[in-house]
Amino acid sequence: MSSVSEGQKVKYPFAFDGRWALRHQIPYSVEHDGRTYQVLASVFAEPSVHGRIRIGCEGRPVGEFDGLTPGDVLDITGDRWRVVGVDYRTRIVLEHVIDGCKEDTGVQPGK
Repeated sequence: MSSVSEGQKVKYPFAFDGRWALRHQIPYSVEHDGRTYQVLASVFAEPSVHGRIRIGCEGRPVGEFDGLTPGDVLDITGDRWRVVGVDYRTRIVLEHVIDGCKEDTGVQPGK
């Protein structure tokens, strides 16, 4: 795990080197545009290993991504993420995507 250098933009404190590992059934809170969003990942084995990410805000559901497998791309509070791994009952690993490309691990451009 690398440390965050001065000037590097990190939207989520739990994203490292452009990757975010969402642990199975562990809720995450994400601040965006003055609102707090809840993000919850689940991983299932049937009919084949796949993930689901649910997003809520102020107690209301605002989005759900189901049937996630490596290669799928999704949007969470304005940021694009590509699924790079789904480990049964463990985690879903997302990789930050900028302009359709994998994000470099160096300094990110500001928005």
